[in-house]
Amino acid sequence: MAAQPPATAEPAGEEPAADAPPRTWIWPVLLVMSAAAVSQGFVRFTLGYVMPDMTRDLLGSYSAAGLLSAANLGGYLIGVLALTCAGHRFESTRLLRTGLALTTLGLAAVALAPSVPLLFVGMGAAGLCSALVWIPIPSVVAAHVPQRHRGLGFGLATAGVGISIAAIGPVVGLTQRVFGAGQWRPVWALEAAAAVLVLLLLLLLLKPVRPDPAKPPAPAARHAGIPGRGRLLVSYFLYGVSFVLYTTYLVVALREDLDFASADAARAFSLLGLASIAGGAVGGRASDRLGRRPVLAACMATAGLAALVVPLDWSGAVPAANLVYGLVMTSVGTVMVAYLGDVLTPDRMGTAFGSVTAALGLAQVVAPPIGGWLADATGSFSVVFHLACAAGVLAGIIAVFLPSTAAGRRR
Repeated sequence: MAAQPPATAEPAGEEPAADAPPRTWIWPVLLVMSAAAVSQGFVRFTLGYVMPDMTRDLLGSYSAAGLLSAANLGGYLIGVLALTCAGHRFESTRLLRTGLALTTLGLAAVALAPSVPLLFVGMGAAGLCSALVWIPIPSVVAAHVPQRHRGLGFGLATAGVGISIAAIGPVVGLTQRVFGAGQWRPVWALEAAAAVLVLLLLLLLLKPVRPDPAKPPAPAARHAGIPGRGRLLVSYFLYGVSFVLYTTYLVVALREDLDFASADAARAFSLLGLASIAGGAVGGRASDRLGRRPVLAACMATAGLAALVVPLDWSGAVPAANLVYGLVMTSVGTVMVAYLGDVLTPDRMGTAFGSVTAALGLAQVVAPPIGGWLADATGSFSVVFHLACAAGVLAGIIAVFLPSTAAGRRR
């Protein structure tokens, strides 16, 4: 008999039994996966696909497009910082639902924006509210998934990002065949409709997280008990620079520097999304067995090296590079969350995750305008991807020096 979605009458929150079968926690993870697909997939990666069309139609330059990306990610950073300070006051599942509802409104605002200022408002709002979805996810997953499977659980949850990235390319192609070449507004509108459907599923099927009264409240340990916190922040910041430059400018770089057709560039980026579906689960499982530190360091450095395909003009290597990048991209986030899961209780993870994610958010605010300016100033995206490579490799080197955790030794 097929597994059924869990009942929602009773809240989750006590430590799940170590031998709990997957059928008892897979449905909550799949629901969280769907929310991640909207908040971290559609909101963040659609711009890379439709950037050339939005630039020609409304924005006017890639510097402006970079600022639009920064507005989205700046909103996300503000949301992360706010939740780091006050997120402990709100139950994680309700916070996730509220964030998804507001993110949906942001997507709709982007689709309908008649001017550049209102477009910036919509993108900023979508980014801000997407933080309300993403930051509670570790707490929700940790409340449902036994510790020995959390690397896998977090990986499956983040696979939603890869699914959405893989879907955006075909959605853009189909939408523009229906509404006309260069039409970007219907793409955002369709994603807003999908977000409404996911929100309804969350409201009906995902039960709230109940904090464990035996554990101290999150504010008492907001920054305590995270081994190697400083190194983790610096490493994650540098990875964020590499990540956002690669994912924001890849499609347009393939089209303008490597002479890819629009459809070919979209298909190449979709490979990244397809690989990232499995990447979180593979990386999480690998870190369960090998340890968080070596897997995290290897994934960060590999992501940086993959960026060399653009400045070296390796057109034939682009599909392979995107497949590799997709695998390691979601692995980094999964392993970092699992690292926190090794040292923190579920009710503390949301706040700690917010503080660490703020480093990534800051990188993603700073890097896109720099990338857009470099592209306009040099007339190509070569320097942009050299910078992405250097930042990713340095992030991996710093991650080598993180303290080890019990993962990989519990066998």
